[in-house]
Amino acid sequence: MDRLTQLFWLWMLFFAVTVLWALAQAAVASTLGARPVAVVLGFGPTLFSGRLGGILCAFRPIPGASSVSFSEPAQDGAPAQDRLLALSPAQHAAVILLPWAFPVAIAMVCLGPSQALHHFVSGFTLPFELSLLPGRVERLLALIQHGEFLRAWGLMNAKMAALNLLPLPALAGGTFLLLPWRKGYPVWAGLLGMLGLLAAVPWALYVLYLVIKTLVA
Repeated sequence: MDRLTQLFWLWMLFFAVTVLWALAQAAVASTLGARPVAVVLGFGPTLFSGRLGGILCAFRPIPGASSVSFSEPAQDGAPAQDRLLALSPAQHAAVILLPWAFPVAIAMVCLGPSQALHHFVSGFTLPFELSLLPGRVERLLALIQHGEFLRAWGLMNAKMAALNLLPLPALAGGTFLLLPWRKGYPVWAGLLGMLGLLAAVPWALYVLYLVIKTLVA
């Protein structure tokens, strides 16, 4: 498999993880009575958008992050309202956490329950084990190189679910812990979010560097 094809499949599998999460969160929230306002798949410039059942859906080309918005547009000078605030704290928690059960379930189908749980648990330490990242990137790309797409997708689902459940304000784990302040986040939460972003960007760039380095090697 040539490098361009490997890169295409990596993009496809990574995008599929974020799409699965976004659709799962939209489905869970709608079931509990908080219909999403918009679902944005990917980030970067919008390639195309449209409405599906009254929900604005947009597709952007860069994988790694999708978003589901519940904020109603401001009208007549009134501030925008978040539909999630109409839910009980328990229902709000379910909207945050339950969607990540779907990637774990996919990982179990692709890898088997024991391996999926192993990769999910080990995913919590992924940002802190920098010395192991080169080998992990090489093994993931080797799976794609040999056409083991389901296994690669299962691995990515398990790791991404764990990463997003870390207790950082911008992630699902941090959002869950901040539920007592959901109607007005304190200043310290914003500062923690900025610090988390400052740490996450270099880590993500390092992973991207490892991917490119492995592909061109």
